[in-house]
Amino acid sequence: MGNADNPFAALLADSKASINKELIEDIFLFTLRPQDARERSKERALLCLADVIVNDSSPETGMGEELLSHAVFERIMLGNTREYLIPGSNEEDAVQMDAIVYLHRAYIACEQFKQKRSNLATDCDAIRTLIITNVSTCMRQPDLFPGRTVCEQWRDIINTSEDYCTRETMDFLVECIAKIYIDEEPLEALGALKANFYPLLGKVQTEISQANLVTLKKKVFWLLNFFVKDKRTPQMGEILIDFTTPNPNVNGAAYMDTLIGQLFSISILPKNQNGPYEFFGDFTLDSRHTDPALWECMANHQNSLFMLIKQLLMQDANNKQKMLEWLAKCLHANVSRGHLWNNLNTGLDNLLKQNASDAFVIGLTSVLLVDPTYCGVIEEERQKKSVSMLKAYEETCLLPVEENEKRLTADKFNFVTELFFLTHKAYELSYKASIERFIHMTRELHNMQSAYQDVINTDPNNDFAKNLLRMLKEQMQPYLCLCNCLMEPENDTAILKFFEASAIWLTEISLISAENYAGCVNRSDFAPHTRNNIELPEEIEFTPRTLCSVPESIIDNIVTYLNFSRDFPSGQYIQMYPSSHEAFFKMIILFMGSSKLVKNPHLRAKLAEALEFFLPKRATGAPFQTHIFDSHPERLKVVPSLLNVFVSIEMTGQSVQFEQKFKYRRPMYAIMEFLWTKEEYVQCFRNLAVEAESNMEAIEPPIFLRFINLLINDAIFLLDESLENLQQIRQLQEAQANGEWDNLPESERQQHHSNLHQLGNYARFDNILGRDTINLLKLLTTEIKSIFCHNSMVDRITSMLNYFLLNLVGPQKEKFKVKDKKEFEFDPANTVLEICHIYINLSSSDSFCLAVSQDGRSYSSQLFSYTENILIRIGGGQLIGEMAEFAEKVQKMENQYKQEQECLAEAPEEYLDPIMSTVMTDPVILPSSKVTVDRSTIARHLLSDQTDPFNRAPLTMDKVIPNETLKNEIQIWLAEKRAACSNESLIKS
Repeated sequence: MGNADNPFAALLADSKASINKELIEDIFLFTLRPQDARERSKERALLCLADVIVNDSSPETGMGEELLSHAVFERIMLGNTREYLIPGSNEEDAVQMDAIVYLHRAYIACEQFKQKRSNLATDCDAIRTLIITNVSTCMRQPDLFPGRTVCEQWRDIINTSEDYCTRETMDFLVECIAKIYIDEEPLEALGALKANFYPLLGKVQTEISQANLVTLKKKVFWLLNFFVKDKRTPQMGEILIDFTTPNPNVNGAAYMDTLIGQLFSISILPKNQNGPYEFFGDFTLDSRHTDPALWECMANHQNSLFMLIKQLLMQDANNKQKMLEWLAKCLHANVSRGHLWNNLNTGLDNLLKQNASDAFVIGLTSVLLVDPTYCGVIEEERQKKSVSMLKAYEETCLLPVEENEKRLTADKFNFVTELFFLTHKAYELSYKASIERFIHMTRELHNMQSAYQDVINTDPNNDFAKNLLRMLKEQMQPYLCLCNCLMEPENDTAILKFFEASAIWLTEISLISAENYAGCVNRSDFAPHTRNNIELPEEIEFTPRTLCSVPESIIDNIVTYLNFSRDFPSGQYIQMYPSSHEAFFKMIILFMGSSKLVKNPHLRAKLAEALEFFLPKRATGAPFQTHIFDSHPERLKVVPSLLNVFVSIEMTGQSVQFEQKFKYRRPMYAIMEFLWTKEEYVQCFRNLAVEAESNMEAIEPPIFLRFINLLINDAIFLLDESLENLQQIRQLQEAQANGEWDNLPESERQQHHSNLHQLGNYARFDNILGRDTINLLKLLTTEIKSIFCHNSMVDRITSMLNYFLLNLVGPQKEKFKVKDKKEFEFDPANTVLEICHIYINLSSSDSFCLAVSQDGRSYSSQLFSYTENILIRIGGGQLIGEMAEFAEKVQKMENQYKQEQECLAEAPEEYLDPIMSTVMTDPVILPSSKVTVDRSTIARHLLSDQTDPFNRAPLTMDKVIPNETLKNEIQIWLAEKRAACSNESLIKS
C-alpha cells in the first residue's frame, strides 16, 4: 500500500508529542522504516511494518503518539508475524503473537530504558500509558486478538516473573487492572477480570487436585500469590475468594472441592477420609514410626498456605471479611465432625460424605492464628457487630446464663477476636476430632498386636496369624499417616504457642476486679489490653459475667492437646517451652478448683487429667523434665484446687456418672501421690486437716473433711465390687476347668466367655483404683491422724479396714483365689500390707482402737491372728511386731468397753440414737423431722448427703437444735450407772 492511499500517512506529519523512534523500536521491536533504509544494528530482530502501516522514511527522529497508538494496535492484531521479521538475536520476542505477553515484555523494556536514559523519561511514560491501554483492550475484548487465551498468557507471565522482573510484573498487573476500572463500570470491570482469570484458577485447581504433598509444584503458590500479594489490587484477591467459595447451604465436604479446599487437603493424610493412603505403605512392625522428611514437606506447604491466607486477609477490608465468612461457613458446615465418634450409629459412611476429611480440617487450622463476649452476640446482631462465626451464640459456655439475663457484649469485635474464636472452633473440629480417632485406632491396634503375639507364640505358621499380620499392616498405614500429621513439629509449635496465649487470656479475663469490670461495661469493651499477671486468690470473690460468653471448648481444646502430647516422644515440642508450662499450670489451678468460674464438673475434672501431663514420670523414654511443681509461684494452691475438684464431681447438683467419676479420679490419685513426695505439699495437706478439725460442724463442711469422707466411700465401693467380681470369676473359671461348659450349646459357651471377659474388665478397673485409693489413705495417715479418728469418721474407716482385712486373710479368702491374678491387677498381698500400715499409722488413737473392736460385722479376736499368719507368708515380717502391739491394745479397749456396756444395758429407748442404736452423748433435734439423733451421727451423714435422713428435707449442721434437756438427763443417767457399776466391782473384789 503506497503512502498516498494509506490512511495512516497523514499521521506522519503530526509532530505533536513526538516520541523517539529508536526508543520505540527498542521497546516494541518493530520499525516503520523500510528494511533497506534501516541503519540500526542488525543484531536484534525487528518486524518491518512499513508495508502494513505506513512507510516512514523521513529523517525525523520522532513519531507522533497517535501514529504510534495505531501502529501498536495493528502490531498486536498480526497473526503472521514471521512474514515481517528482520532476523536477529531475539526473534522469539519480536514475532510473539500473544498480545499480553508481547505488551508485558515491552512494559518491562520501557521501565528499564527509563532507568538507564533519564532524558527519555517523558517518552517512556507515554509509551507505558499506551501499553496499559492496549492490555485493557485485550482483556476486555479478548476475542479480537490472535494467540492463546488471556488466562494462558497471564500464567506464562506470572511463572516467568519468578526468575526476573517480579516487581515490574506486579506493577504491570496493577496498572492493567486500574485501567480496566477506568474504562468500565466496577461490576463490569470485575466481571471482565473474572472472565479472564477464572479459567486460570480452574487449571490451577485441577493441578492441585492431581498432586500430593511431595509432587505439588512450588509455582502453584507463586502464581496464587500474585492474586493476594499487592494491596493495590484487592480485586485480584476478591476474584480468588469468589472463585473458591461454594454455593450457599452446601455440606462440609463441598469446601474440599474448592481451590483453597484442595490446598488445605494436601497432607500426609489422604485427601478423602477413606483413602487412598500414599505414605507409609512399605514398613515393618519394628520400623520407625515418624518421618522428618514428610514433616518438612508438610511444614513448607502449610507455611506457604499460611502466607497466602494471611496476605488475603491483609489485602483490604472487603477481602478480609469475605475470607472470614468463608472460614466461618466452612466450620459451620463441618460442625458435625465434632460429634463423629459420639454418633457412630448414625452411619459412618454418611458422615464421611457430609464432612471434610481430617487432612482438610487440620490444614485449615494450621493457617489460623480478644474480647471474651464474642459468643454472646445473638444471631440478629451478628452482622452489625462483625461476628463472622455462625451460631456462636449456641456454644456451651463456662457459666450458664441466669433466667431472663441478657449477656453483655462489646459494640464491635476486632480482627484478632474473630481469628481467636475461629481458630478454636477449627481445632475443635479438626485436631480434637482426629485425636479421638487416633486414640480409638491406637486401642484397636494394641488389641490386634496382642492377639498377633499370642498366636505366633503358639503357632507362627498359622493362617490366622498371617491374616492378623495382614490386617495389622493395613491398619498401621492410616495410623502412621494420622500420627505423623498430628505430630508435625512446626505446626505443633504454633498450636502450643496459640494455646499458651489462650491460657494466659483465660486467666486474665477471669481474675478481673469488680472495679475494672464495671469500666469494661461502661465502655462496652471487655478485651484485656494489658497483662496484669494477677496472683491467684485464696477464694474467688468476684466472677465476671463475661464467662457466660466464653465457650467451654477453649479449655477443652487445651486439655485435649495436653493429654495427647503425653504420647509425644520425650525431649521435643511442648517440653522445650517452659513458659507454656507456667501458663497452663496457672490456668489449670484456677479453673480446676472453682465452680464459680467453671460450672461443668466434667470440664474441671478434665483439667485435673491435664495436670497429670506435668508429672515427671513418663511412660517411655527419658523422664519429662519440668520444674513447675517446684518453682511456680502459685504451686501450693494446687492442693486445695485438686481437693475441690475431687469433691465437686460428687456434690449434689454436680454429680457425674458413677463409672466416669472414677475415671476422673485416677489422674488425681497419681498427682496426689507425687505431691506427697514433697514436704511443702505435705504441709498443705496438714494445714487443711487442721482447718477441717476446727470447723467440723460448719455450715459448709471443710474441704478436707469431705475429701477423706469420699476417699473412704470410694475405697469401700471399689474393694467391695472387686471382691464380688473376683468371686464370680473364680466360679466361672472352676466351671470351665471342670468341663461344665463342654456340653453347652455354642451360644451359651460364648455367653459364658463374654461374661468372664466382662467381669475381668470390671475387676481390673476396680482393683487398680482400689489399690490407688488405699495407697493414698496410707500416705495420708502417715502424717494426718486425728481427723480420721474423729467420732464422725472413725467408725467408717475401721469398719472398712476390718471388712477387707477379714476377706483377704480370713477363712473365706479362698473364694477370691483366681487364676492369673496379674491379669486382673489383683494383688491381695500388697493390699494386706497397705491396710496393716493404716492400722499402725492410727494405732496411737484410743478412739480408733476402740472403734476397731466395736465393729460387729468383721472384727473378732481372731482377725489379727489370721493377719499374722498371712504376713509371715507374704514377707511382711517387719509389721508383725507392730501389729501384735496394736492387737493387744484393741483387745484391752474392747474389754473396757464391754464392761462399760454392761453397765449401760437397758438404757431407755429415748436415750438411744435411732440410727446407730447407741447411747447418745450429744443429742440434737433435726428441725424438719423433729427426730433426735446423736450429733456425731448426723454430722457423718451430712458429709455425703445434706438432707434430713428421715424426710429428705435440706439440712446443714448449723440448723440442728441442741437438746440440752435430754443431754443433761443422759449425762446424769450415765453418771449414776457408772457409779453403780463401780460399786458392784468394789463389792465383788
